Amino acid sequence: MIPTWVAVVTGVSLAILALSAIVIALAAVIAALGVRTFLRVLNDLAGPAVGDVRQLVGSIRTEAESLVGTSRELRGRIVAAADAAQARLADLDALFEVVQEEVETTVLDVAATVRTVRRGISLLEWGRRTLKRGKKR
Repeated sequence: MIPTWVAVVTGVSLAILALSAIVIALAAVIAALGVRTFLRVLNDLAGPAVGDVRQLVGSIRTEAESLVGTSRELRGRIVAAADAAQARLADLDALFEVVQEEVETTVLDVAATVRTVRRGISLLEWGRRTLKRGKKR
């Protein structure tokens, strides 16, 4: 049989192991409760800040979307203005071409008229000279 002292030592060691397990379990429960309390305090302290951050992020998102919308609208206006300027330049170019053609035609008409007037004047001068010669004889 087993000596009595071995049974007593085994019983005592088993009791010590059981008490150690209970102490470890209690320490784990206390630590879990401490962590839970810490998380509640942290949530209470950080909750308003998180709410403010969420609100700030929402405001930033709204402003960014507004900025994108304004940028699109401004880009559309710039493109429309560029198209209008291009159309006006095309009209102005056409007008200058018409004016240039008219000026060229007018200059040619004036030159032809001046040439005709010169011929007329030279014919009148020739006629006067001829008449003056005829009177002198």
